[in-house]
Amino acid sequence: TDVEANHDVVLRLPAAWSDGCKWTFQIAEQLVKDGSGEKPVLAVLFGGKDAEKKAAVRCARRGWPVLAINKTGGLADQIADAITRRADGTLPATPVDPELREIVETAVIYPSSIDAPIDDLTRIVFGRIDARPETVGATLQVAWARLDEMDLAARLRQRRFRRLEMTLILLAVLAALLAILTVTAPPRLAAYLHTWYIPKGTLHFLVILTPITISIISAYNSHFRDGTKWILLRGSAETLKREIFRFRARAGVYGDAQCLQDSRESKLAAKVKDITAALEQSEVNKTHLELRPTRDTKRETFLAPDEYVSVRLRNQTAFYIGKTRQLAVQLTWMQVLIYVAGGTGTLLAAIKFDIWVALATAVVTGLTTKLQVDQVETSLVQYNQTLASLRNIETWWTALSRWEKGRLSNIDLLVDQTEKTLESETAGWVHQMQSALDKLTEKEPVSKAN
Repeated sequence: TDVEANHDVVLRLPAAWSDGCKWTFQIAEQLVKDGSGEKPVLAVLFGGKDAEKKAAVRCARRGWPVLAINKTGGLADQIADAITRRADGTLPATPVDPELREIVETAVIYPSSIDAPIDDLTRIVFGRIDARPETVGATLQVAWARLDEMDLAARLRQRRFRRLEMTLILLAVLAALLAILTVTAPPRLAAYLHTWYIPKGTLHFLVILTPITISIISAYNSHFRDGTKWILLRGSAETLKREIFRFRARAGVYGDAQCLQDSRESKLAAKVKDITAALEQSEVNKTHLELRPTRDTKRETFLAPDEYVSVRLRNQTAFYIGKTRQLAVQLTWMQVLIYVAGGTGTLLAAIKFDIWVALATAVVTGLTTKLQVDQVETSLVQYNQTLASLRNIETWWTALSRWEKGRLSNIDLLVDQTEKTLESETAGWVHQMQSALDKLTEKEPVSKAN
């Protein structure tokens, strides 16, 4: 009889439930949940004392953002003072109060002011309401589609370039062999080949055809430059992938506190536009991008810090472990073959087979060119350095306590250090591969989209 009649739902709690802050948040937590996920939550703080401080701590531990209205006194002003940078760009000293320190370091704070324009408050509130999983999924779906296009095109150009590169090396060795045979081949060999229905003059024809074929392939390679397109596409794809994972981790410019004026979805869309626009201004605009429609909804969600470590950091660590093993084996075997071919050439010269030394020299030159173009040794060094950095980052993160892993500054540092490490490796790889191709084709460096 003492309840307002216009209430649709009434929840009466036992008198023993004296912690009002605790059960208020328990009720709110149940109201937030629904069948399709969690509804958006925003806590608004005016002023505030000890009770509101405990409430803000609970918001921080649940990941609920707090809109702190400055110039209302109390806790709101303390939070604003603790997160506002000084004139020299530095932050104030860490608060002594442990609860205030936890709020400042772990909660998502949306700072505002009592005299701020109503449009700013409206943008913050409705931006939080509109932050729905379907919007995030749609934005990530488009970004992943662009990435898949670049990745597929890069792999196709890489495969074509590798085949042309190997063909040129084999043809160069074959040209040396044929040139030697035209001088040293005994008459019996010609008669023997003729018995196998190989027309006379075939050797002479091959001697003429081989350099012509080399010239045609070299001209094709110089004009279409599949190697350069592969490098540009791979660099752009890795750049876009870094932005996607920053977005999924909600770190840096994609953090809640930095997405008050512009949504993180619009920021990612702008990055996609910039990357693709830069790519269109390069030699890639002379080709086409193919898309094989694939969709993985697991890629279209936000990542918690530990999920980021598993999906991104450990995944890249496993990749570099495999690549370093592969490159080490490749470098060892190719160096052994170079030494063997060089020793064989010395042996041939010693036993008076001087003309065959040219073939051994051609083999050494071909293997050396392969190593230089593929940048095997340099890539191995870079990959090992990147692998060591990624392992150090994971070791640092694993050593943090649960509370430290909840600090926004540590989460931002985790993502920032990981992505910068990968960015440094990609930038170095693009530069070195482009320099190697420029030396191979004897052309000036072209503009890079990275």
